[in-house]
Amino acid sequence: MKETTEKYSTEEVLEIFKEQHRLCSPLDCEADPWAEITAEMTIREWRWANDLLEWKKLGEFLNQEFRIDITEKEWFDNLEPAKSRKLIDVCELISNHAVKDSYEPKKLFGQPCIKAGVFLTIKRNLKQKGVDVLELKPSSSLVEYMDKYFSPVLEEITLTGTRPIEKIETKIRAKTRTKGFWKSINIFEPERQELLIGEVKTFRDLVEKIIEQKKINKA
Repeated sequence: MKETTEKYSTEEVLEIFKEQHRLCSPLDCEADPWAEITAEMTIREWRWANDLLEWKKLGEFLNQEFRIDITEKEWFDNLEPAKSRKLIDVCELISNHAVKDSYEPKKLFGQPCIKAGVFLTIKRNLKQKGVDVLELKPSSSLVEYMDKYFSPVLEEITLTGTRPIEKIETKIRAKTRTKGFWKSINIFEPERQELLIGEVKTFRDLVEKIIEQKKINKA
């Protein structure tokens, strides 16, 4: 993992969108978890599959997510009319601007350490997106940060181009089970939900999975 200023390829951007849909759509009752994310699907189909925002807010969100500065006019030209514009065009636009992170080893106890490099890069990116990382350590609970900062944390995980998390599920916290019609149907009340993300428990686990999968991808 040498330092690089390489841009994402169109295919890599598409894979990021596929991974985001795979992980997030089952959590959103307005999304379609069975939809297949393809290069040739229309923007309308993509938005329906993911329960996405209208074009202007979607463009602003993608700028923030990929740390790019595409103009409002460019977004409009690539996102509208939604019934005819294709996802491949959006992927190409982003790939022309977005730069991959450099996972350069950082010194730890006087020795170069790739784990430290990956962790510190993710920590830096989360801070730039407004996440309070003052207490963030490799041993910090990934679930706790996703509970509080779901979108930016998931963005940074998927932007690595790997699939360290098998799936994300939610369940109602046992201590919050209460009687009453309105409380029983309000399943998206944050304090009532518990995230389940499998074996990746800490940021250390996350970093190790990312490094492992990047080695596999290069093989």
